[in-house]
Amino acid sequence: MLSGQLPKTIDPRKLARQGLKFEGSLALKQFDRLVASLADDQGEVQVFLHFYMSEDHRVVLEGYVEANLKMICQRCLDVAELPVRSDLNLMGVLTDEQARSLPEGYEPLMLREEPMALLPLLEEELLLSLPIVAYHPPEACQVQQSFTTESDEEAKAARAEEERKRRNPFSVLASLKADQKKSE
Repeated sequence: MLSGQLPKTIDPRKLARQGLKFEGSLALKQFDRLVASLADDQGEVQVFLHFYMSEDHRVVLEGYVEANLKMICQRCLDVAELPVRSDLNLMGVLTDEQARSLPEGYEPLMLREEPMALLPLLEEELLLSLPIVAYHPPEACQVQQSFTTESDEEAKAARAEEERKRRNPFSVLASLKADQKKSE
């Protein structure tokens, strides 16, 4: 396994024949399109890539790309640090027809004659993994906590009552009986 510096360009066929693995990190500020969606460009993107040939002699790229990204929470408009991870399961293809007939669980990796840039591939995977709407977890969001109209004890009691009703299989019958008495 090669650790540290990741290559700028890759030849997936050559790397798969050699069965190479790469592990390293890249500065977040290198990902221009991704940074445009973030609150700041500080941080690292962790990458692990494993190239190999499948049993039917096809190029396979497996691994992951992950980062802690700072986005604006849409509840409180404060900065929320969100862990984002994309697992890679790519199989090399030469045509659109091959891409449509890939085994389940694989996404197409278009192979070309010339080496391909690694950064755009990783950036695309991270962009696809971003949440549609960024939020803090409810317990960490200041606005979420300040909009409650009940005390902590009342909220806990209400949650406990809801849980008790959910676990009771006859709670539906009890509500039907109550509805019947109201209509009489």
